[in-house]
Amino acid sequence: MTNADAACVHLTIDSRSIEVEAGTTVAAALVIAGVRGTRTSVSGQPRAALCGMGVCQECRVTIAGRVYALACQTLCREGQVVCTTAWTSVRNVTDVTDVFNAASETSETSGTSGTNVASGTHATATTTTTGTR
Repeated sequence: MTNADAACVHLTIDSRSIEVEAGTTVAAALVIAGVRGTRTSVSGQPRAALCGMGVCQECRVTIAGRVYALACQTLCREGQVVCTTAWTSVRNVTDVTDVFNAASETSETSGTSGTNVASGTHATATTTTTGTR
């Protein structure tokens, strides 16, 4: 820490405890912790934060059980648990369908519908058609 008076936040990244200044993003905490990648591509290539503003979504991690959270858009909180391998944090899944089903179960318990697995958000869409062509 550069400022001895700064408030500190303690969190766990991949089973390793670290301490960062309050106001630090999870992406910055990953760099501080020496994490070189947040996930792997479907071809096995390592991926990490690229744009720092949530557009590229390469910084996806699991935060407090929420898969596909954007590390660059999330501030560190006291006691937060971050996992850089979403596949193992869900349930040792071996199929994308299992990830979707896990997200759907979360959606059902929270009373929302229309799970967007890629971004970890929930929304309800309605389409209305009027008239004829």
